[in-house]
Amino acid sequence: MSILKITDVKAINLANTTQTIVQVYTDEDIIGIGHCDTSPYVRFIIEGELKPMLIGKDPLETEALWTMMYRNSAWNGLRGIIIHGMAAIDMALWDIKGQKLKQPVWKLLGGKYRDKVIPYASLTPLSFKPYDLAKRAAECRDMGFRAVKFGWGDFGRISVDEDVRLVKTIREAVGDDVKIIIDAGRPWECTPSRVIKTAKKIEKYNVFFLEEPLNPDDIDGFVEVKANVDLPISTGETMSTIQEYRALIERRAVDILQPDPSRVGITQWKIIAKMAEAANMMCIPHDWSTGINIMAQIHLVASIPNGEYIEYMRPRPGREKSVEADLIDRILEEPFELKNGYFEVPNKPGLGIELNEEILNKYAV
Repeated sequence: MSILKITDVKAINLANTTQTIVQVYTDEDIIGIGHCDTSPYVRFIIEGELKPMLIGKDPLETEALWTMMYRNSAWNGLRGIIIHGMAAIDMALWDIKGQKLKQPVWKLLGGKYRDKVIPYASLTPLSFKPYDLAKRAAECRDMGFRAVKFGWGDFGRISVDEDVRLVKTIREAVGDDVKIIIDAGRPWECTPSRVIKTAKKIEKYNVFFLEEPLNPDDIDGFVEVKANVDLPISTGETMSTIQEYRALIERRAVDILQPDPSRVGITQWKIIAKMAEAANMMCIPHDWSTGINIMAQIHLVASIPNGEYIEYMRPRPGREKSVEADLIDRILEEPFELKNGYFEVPNKPGLGIELNEEILNKYAV
């Protein structure tokens, strides 16, 4: 088998969003697709700092290339936007590897534990009037979703009683068979004691987990909350390296880790999931971006034993033709299909995606 070589790396910002699509080109005309959710300035990092490191390299050497980029980026910072750029490239490299070897990414990651994953309908904000909130929750149940998440908005920002009212409304709307997730959205007003009060009062509504009730830097606060409530606690969407997740795991600060493939890459994501598995913790990816990242989630979650859920953003009512809907449901030629509450794990080589050029050109800048 001939040695494949990288010939070009291109970054495409999508207008009026925080989304950047990356395309990695090779000398065999195999093109890998990746994506990151971060500042649009990542484009200059990808094409100016990272691309020169990659030209002429073998894209199949995913882990070696990740380490090379990480070490060579030390002077530019080892967290945040530069890692996000690396994550998008890494995703594209795995796509290339699968296409070259004619295997789906999940198989290259070690095989699959399941043939289908559970997408939870992710909605925001958690501040609708009670009737609207109940209606939206019931709509997702009737569409076939087995779990729903509401977040941000007023939760954690008004009062404990208001938090309880919001959660009660959702539970009554969806019934007992649908899991509900609450994303507090790291309200700066919240302290561990405030979170503990709310968590104890919403536990009776059988909340699947409470996401980011504190600033993710407050590991001591997470430890305090976790030790005082029965409700599972999660965090991780803003973190970008295995070192950050290691601190959460070693302190047993949360029950569930939420690495975002568009911010940590596929290579790091799988390592984080294995670290979580060793600590008997679940790994449920975060997403609020594009169909590319959703497909990466599906491959990753299929390849681990300690997770079966992915995040699937649903546009707010009246925004079914919005930017969000275009980038989630129409950016790929083959849209996602919910079957009995599941997404099937694909068997096509690589990530198994083809971009909708009309949608891409509509937003590309």
